[in-house]
Amino acid sequence: MDILSGDIIELVFKRSVSGDSGSVSIDGQMLNVLSKLDGSKNLGMISQEIGIEMSSMRSVISKLVELKLIEAVEEHIPVLDEEFFGFLTDQLSIIAGPIAQVMIEDAIKDMAHSSTAIPVNRAAELIEMLSRQIPETEKRTAFIQTMLARIK
Repeated sequence: MDILSGDIIELVFKRSVSGDSGSVSIDGQMLNVLSKLDGSKNLGMISQEIGIEMSSMRSVISKLVELKLIEAVEEHIPVLDEEFFGFLTDQLSIIAGPIAQVMIEDAIKDMAHSSTAIPVNRAAELIEMLSRQIPETEKRTAFIQTMLARIK
């Protein structure tokens, strides 16, 4: 799947050094974008910084990739492990009983992830989604506090 086919606003690129580039011709807009690609800022940030529409950004990035002047930065985001899900299931089971596993599976589906690939940085979102299903305020608060202490 082409990385430029979906939403590109969060993509991060860096300039690449390729020995076989030869001579290339780029316009001012491409040069401006190329100068901002440092491997740390996403395309949305760069778009705002230089005042370019995302539709134009897609075209510029596509050309720069084709010319092999840039490459995507592959970020390795750690995912929640089985130990976390075991603890989550145990804590939610104390409150909700055997339905806890189904609640967790439904929340994961709502987040559009598989249970083996929820990024660690979305753990609080999962906890918040599950806590909304706990009607009693004291139990909800205790669940949130226990789980947030676990992810810290």
